[in-house]
Amino acid sequence: MSIMNRKDFFKCGGRWVILSGIGVFSTCLAYNNKIETPDKCKVAPQCDNCARFVHCKFPQAYKEKRDGK
Repeated sequence: MSIMNRKDFFKCGGRWVILSGIGVFSTCLAYNNKIETPDKCKVAPQCDNCARFVHCKFPQAYKEKRDGK
């Protein structure tokens, strides 16, 4: 069994920090894009100031786009 030196410790620790950060970031992205039904739209139920309005496929978004709002 060899003892880990300081350089290897920081290299290994840095890898775990980066890997954990990527995991947390991916989880946040997946969680924020999760919308089940139109009535449970957590982003903007009235489509006001919604960042996903252009690509939204929910009926209320189609109605808003059709009405020109």
